[in-house]
Amino acid sequence: MRIGIAGYGFVGKAHYEILKFKHDVVINDPGLGYTNSFDGVDCIIVCVSTPEDSDGTCNMKNVYQVIENAPNVPIIIKSTISLEGWNLITRAFPEMKISFSPEFLRAASAIEDFMKTEHLYIGGGDTMFWHTLFSVTFENPSFKSTFSDPQELILAKYFRNAYLATKVSFFNQIHDLCMAANVNAEQVLDIVGKDARIGSSHTQVTKERGFGGHCFPKDTNAILKTAETYDVDLTLIRSAISYNDKIRKN
Repeated sequence: MRIGIAGYGFVGKAHYEILKFKHDVVINDPGLGYTNSFDGVDCIIVCVSTPEDSDGTCNMKNVYQVIENAPNVPIIIKSTISLEGWNLITRAFPEMKISFSPEFLRAASAIEDFMKTEHLYIGGGDTMFWHTLFSVTFENPSFKSTFSDPQELILAKYFRNAYLATKVSFFNQIHDLCMAANVNAEQVLDIVGKDARIGSSHTQVTKERGFGGHCFPKDTNAILKTAETYDVDLTLIRSAISYNDKIRKN
């Protein structure tokens, strides 16, 4: 099968490194020097960036341009997109078979994470096409797909990241009180994280403080903007962002 991958960041690269062993994979990412045409491809995996716009919303320009110039083949969006973004592209391209599948790869270990994929979430478009492609690719007897409405998957991706960002803020505030009270912060953080209901992920207080990186800042702001369009105030996430803005060292 000839597969087009749009965007060669850590998500696109992870897909390429695994799919290339069984398929003819072409990459398009002009910013990185990859200008291959998608003419003749059987499907397209969209992994382009969706940066934060000036007003905090999710900028859909890169995704839109890929679909606008794509042949009429199954397309799956792995980029993080908003509800507004999904509505935009489905209205603009009603005849296209567009699926959305949230990606949960970590930037530092994306290829390894992708190789170990056991569960794929897919919504919209030709879901069985993508389930078949990836189930054959991974050859993992425990691999399974869950089919959901794309809007459910979009919100699930945002809220996973928003929860983890809020957890980072929570543990940084534990650190603040420990420092003020002259209590061993590392010991307190460790004991709290040992509770299986809480878990130790995202409990480390780094020298940069708070949360940063590629996803958490833009995704937390984007979900706030989406909520505003529905007249919903996500107060916990808003507070986590406000606290993070105070303590984060760039």
